Amino acid sequence: MQLASAMSYPQGEPRLSYRARALQSHRFLLRLALSAGNIFAWVVVFRVLYIGGGDLERALAGVGALYVLSQAIMFVLTPLTGAALRHGMRRVLVYGTLACAFAFLSVAVLFAPQVTLSGEFVFSMIAGFVVLSGIHRALYWIPYAAAVEREGASRASFVREAAIALMPLCGGLALVTPSGAAALFIAVVAAIVLSLFPLAFVHEGYERFVWSFQETFEALLARTNRRLLFASILDGVQGVTLLLLWPLAVFFIVGQSYVLLGAILSATLLITFLARRVIRRGLRAFGLERSVLTLATVVFSSWVLRLAAGTPLQVLVADVYYHGGIPARRFGIDARAFEQAADAGHFVDEYTALKEMGMALGRIVTCILFIALLFLGSVTLAFGVCILAAGAAAAASVVLSHRLTKSIY
Repeated sequence: MQLASAMSYPQGEPRLSYRARALQSHRFLLRLALSAGNIFAWVVVFRVLYIGGGDLERALAGVGALYVLSQAIMFVLTPLTGAALRHGMRRVLVYGTLACAFAFLSVAVLFAPQVTLSGEFVFSMIAGFVVLSGIHRALYWIPYAAAVEREGASRASFVREAAIALMPLCGGLALVTPSGAAALFIAVVAAIVLSLFPLAFVHEGYERFVWSFQETFEALLARTNRRLLFASILDGVQGVTLLLLWPLAVFFIVGQSYVLLGAILSATLLITFLARRVIRRGLRAFGLERSVLTLATVVFSSWVLRLAAGTPLQVLVADVYYHGGIPARRFGIDARAFEQAADAGHFVDEYTALKEMGMALGRIVTCILFIALLFLGSVTLAFGVCILAAGAAAAASVVLSHRLTKSIY
């Protein structure tokens, strides 16, 4: 997949080929859907488990176990989907997008007014969402040309990102209306399906993934890739805490209000547009912009702030401080779409697969720790330990990634 010309144009928005614009349109629609659905799908799964069982610890443990299953599927399938790229990258991209649509459709069916719910039906729909989410993450390899969506700071780009940032608020508002959950997730599915149409104008590309299934796992455990594996695991620890456990904690802080949760998420993303510039400018003024110690301190202290947050305003301040203080995509996290991808989701090679698998391991380990603490301690202890672990992992990842980069160059 070829990126459009790197020429700069005075009007701000770079001139892109129609293929690059098609890919950009696909990514915009998909990210729009994920921004509205990703967080709320897991929150809704928690609510279904909690209402069905009436036990808070078991409901949270159930969410953690389901997330482990999703990541385990992604971990095992990633080498296979990497090998499938030789048959066509666009084809794999389409299959990954379809898996995402069917995953959210499974959640939407749970709330369809015509459906008669039973324990077996609820379990099968939730299982469908979990399994298909794992398949989506394994299949969805993003071509490098998707990087055009984040190039520059043009007005059109700002409008797109602002629209995506507003989706959590729209999702929260939708959930409190009659038939809101069904309507929200049907809208998410519709946006994902619409995102398939621009892919018809994307040039088919073929990538060679040279490792076999067994060779991929051997490379993952090889001594030469140990630093890469540890760095990816640390990023995964932070990723699952930021994208699953922390939103659940905020859901409790705001009294299990969908609207307040969506409002905080959207406000964080919108304020970060300005906060990132202000914080980065301040770091440059003191010559700290490239300081590894400064970045590690910022990410760790932001998690400590989250640990102390007990009100919606404190949550907002902690999140803005975090997102504004770190470089965009530093940990492979697309904050507006609430997803994490190795190498910012723009590269397709064997080592990207290793990073994806390492991050999946980090997420699995964190969820297992969370489940164990729920049963051995309390809900507060489980969230608190995982938040501190995420802060430590984020700081360690900054240092380890810096050393890994130095060893490469």
